Amino acid sequence: MRSLICFLSVLFFILTVNVPASHAQDSPESGLPEGAIARLGKGRIDEIAYSPDGNLLAVGAGVSIWVYNTVNYQEVAQLVGHTRRVSSIAFSPDGQTAASASGAEIHLWDVDPRTTTPRATLRGHTDRVSSIAFSPDGRLLASGSYDNTVQLWLVESGSPLNTLTGGHTDNVHSVAFSPNGEMLASGSRDQTVLLWFLLSPAGSGPWHTLRGHTDLVHSVAFSPDSQTLASGSWDQTVRLWDVASGTLRDTLEPNDWVNSVAFSIDGETLASGSYEKIHLWDFATATLRDTLTGHTRGVDSLAFSPDGQTLASASEEEVHLWDFATATRLNALTGYTSTVNGVAFSPDGFTLAVGNWGGPVRLWDFATATLLNTLEDNNQVYSIAFSPDGFTLAAGNWYDVRLWDAWSGTRLNTFEHPRGVRGVAFSPDGQTLASGGEDNEIRLWDVWSGTRLNTLTEHNNWVESVAFSPDGQMLASASRDNTVRLWDVGSGTLRHTFEHNNEVLSVAFSPGGQTLASAGWDRTVRLWDVGSGTRLNTFEHRSGVRSVAFSPDGQTLAAGSSSAVHIWNVGSGTRLNTFEHTDWVRSVAFSPDGATLASGGDDGTVLLWGFTPTTTTIAFNPPTIADQTFTVNTLISPLQLPVATGGTPPYIYDLSPIPDGLYFDATAQSLAGTPTTLGITNATYTVTDATGASAALNFTIEVVSVEPPIEVDPLDVNGDGQVTVIDLAIVALFYGTRVPAGLSLPADVNADGIVNILDLTAVAQGIDAAGNAGTLNADDVGVVLEAVAEQVNVIERIAEAPAHFSTSQQAGLAGVAYRNVGAAFADVKHLATDDVRLGKWMPLLQELLHRLAEMQEIPDTTALLPNYPNPFNPETWIPYQLSILAEVTLSIYSVDGRLVRTLKIGHQPAGVYQSKHRAAYWDGRNQHGEPVASGVYFYTLTAGEFTATRKLLIAK
Repeated sequence: MRSLICFLSVLFFILTVNVPASHAQDSPESGLPEGAIARLGKGRIDEIAYSPDGNLLAVGAGVSIWVYNTVNYQEVAQLVGHTRRVSSIAFSPDGQTAASASGAEIHLWDVDPRTTTPRATLRGHTDRVSSIAFSPDGRLLASGSYDNTVQLWLVESGSPLNTLTGGHTDNVHSVAFSPNGEMLASGSRDQTVLLWFLLSPAGSGPWHTLRGHTDLVHSVAFSPDSQTLASGSWDQTVRLWDVASGTLRDTLEPNDWVNSVAFSIDGETLASGSYEKIHLWDFATATLRDTLTGHTRGVDSLAFSPDGQTLASASEEEVHLWDFATATRLNALTGYTSTVNGVAFSPDGFTLAVGNWGGPVRLWDFATATLLNTLEDNNQVYSIAFSPDGFTLAAGNWYDVRLWDAWSGTRLNTFEHPRGVRGVAFSPDGQTLASGGEDNEIRLWDVWSGTRLNTLTEHNNWVESVAFSPDGQMLASASRDNTVRLWDVGSGTLRHTFEHNNEVLSVAFSPGGQTLASAGWDRTVRLWDVGSGTRLNTFEHRSGVRSVAFSPDGQTLAAGSSSAVHIWNVGSGTRLNTFEHTDWVRSVAFSPDGATLASGGDDGTVLLWGFTPTTTTIAFNPPTIADQTFTVNTLISPLQLPVATGGTPPYIYDLSPIPDGLYFDATAQSLAGTPTTLGITNATYTVTDATGASAALNFTIEVVSVEPPIEVDPLDVNGDGQVTVIDLAIVALFYGTRVPAGLSLPADVNADGIVNILDLTAVAQGIDAAGNAGTLNADDVGVVLEAVAEQVNVIERIAEAPAHFSTSQQAGLAGVAYRNVGAAFADVKHLATDDVRLGKWMPLLQELLHRLAEMQEIPDTTALLPNYPNPFNPETWIPYQLSILAEVTLSIYSVDGRLVRTLKIGHQPAGVYQSKHRAAYWDGRNQHGEPVASGVYFYTLTAGEFTATRKLLIAK
């Protein structure tokens, strides 16, 4: 139908235009820094606080404060205005004012739904403010800072009152007022807790210094009666101190770092937050009462509701709400994102992958700033990378590298690495993956088989980053041993070692491969000539640099540093721009078209920057090709012209004038034309480099036996002279196929090297334009999808011939088909929005994806799985998995041990047999075809030497 054709046309337009300059938001985000066009994610949570009346819960994350009502925990406000990550929040006792700390500043807000900007900003600290607290009467605000000081402020005027001196010698992490208003406590990295008597004269120093902790004190809290102070430390203890005497009363041992402590309103319970756990202690007896689990990261903030019924706990990506009396979770607030360690654009430029330290890998449609998928089974993601074809995503985790299908989110493989995988990179051909980690090693893997190809062991400290050269022949590695090493991939031998003055954190090759950039804690980015190993330039920064990336044209370099991304001109060495961030920038990446820069860091968000590369003309060294002859023998042979050393490839050859009767195909860089036995021309031609500089050269082009071009309609895939649904089905059969360079495939109608939605769209439009077989409708698309389904059937037939194909080959073939069907599935989801009848094909594709996912997975053990449904009537499916090829039989027995039915499944390769299409099927009948009676039955799987039994229930 014509409406579908129109939709396909629109889809074609969407797929072929550049990313728009404006971006939608996943939330009502504002307050973007200058130059940024979008922010992805709510950010990393640092602290939570209840309002005094208990009606509001505030969550400090990224540069915003998100305010929820406590009736249904819906967002009611978002406070923006900070330029650094929000580190602490507090409500005044009367509930009229909120305070928030960010960087070295403190904002005061009116607690009003109409509030959009702070009413006052308190400045005076010289480093990050880590904690703030209101005095019980609301007149004072205390702040603890990484500048080692505690400051007191007058809330009404916003002016400083006093700086508490003679105290801490390192970062202050926590401050708290006693409920009676007489004392202020502060905990520090210097391992002490100080008690300040507020009525003491200014400059008199702390009243008590509490010593005993052996690591930084992260949190302090007074009991409601002001007589006891609790301090939580990274020495894995909570210590209870008598306030009056300053002596230790008790020591609680959660056996993990303690990030937060809080007393219940009645003072009977003390909560402490550690990694993934909350411990509830009986305060009177100093004994553990309960443990709450559910967080996946460290619990950084705790807050009891004023009514004493609820405990709120926050880790980096989520807030949990608990009925702490019964130790049950009531609710969870999600959508937050922890520290961003990696960002990577897909090769097609439509998807941005983000790896979070405390959570999963997230895939974003960065043009609309919408979340597409979440790869949940990840932990502590350090690094991510797309394969060159965009179908596979690699994530470096704490103990391994995980490969994911980028279309469906299915895990494809896992490569074991002993310790944190800090860097991953695919080779340009997509066949090899490099991983570098905290074991000081670099491992090279065969992507398809998972076989380790080589291990490079010259580094003597963590390998932080790895990168392949564009031709795939070299691998660069950056290490905390202060070196960058350049390896020959084929032999594994070391080519060059480049020195830094401190730990090196990131490396990147220029698009042409002649230059390597490296960056690290010595506050420099260094450019190296790959061939000679000499240093070309050094870009100085004010702080360490964690990440570098070249723009696609190679003229610009982005460097992620402390709270900023610096943009450099590679040729001149001048700084072009600085994009202000909210915290440390850990990863930067350019979109393939160079129009967008993504940066992510410690605040848990990704900022997208509109980017216009600055072009600078450099010296042009054209190829030396005067008085040389270049011969073209046939139509498909390209004219190969040399590339000079120096200058900036690629060169563009303007072959004009052209020999009589010939034309120049600029895309293929080849000559074609009318028949001629010999064509020779000696003339002046123009050569232009990527900067636009050009030179005139004299050389000869000789053309021998050029055949005339044959006019063929590329939409007529089967060559029968007309464009019909048959052509559409042929394209679908090859959907997802990539065409090697130098070859052609009729199904790739636009000759872009891959059979995809663009080819389907072109043929569909051709059908309508030619009037052949009517217009495209849902049934026609059904023909297309059934052709795609045939790919799976072929793979399954191959799997039934184990003598000819190994298990790894079967899994590899299934992997290829899985990507193809996954691509079709994603496209048809778009098509289905135009014609609801197309929805009937979605279950087909979902089933195909499930089957292929099972075929790819080779389990470690053979197992019999629970049948489904159970109880059942009248049929059930019995899933199983095989770790090796085996002859499979399923036997059904009655409760008294009589054989009811034998299902001879036959010779099966290793794999998972879980979907209805692959699992064993029983129709509830005996060997004679008679329905069996209701009751309990047993089923036994025999696979080679393996035997296992489970029970099932028939209920009629």
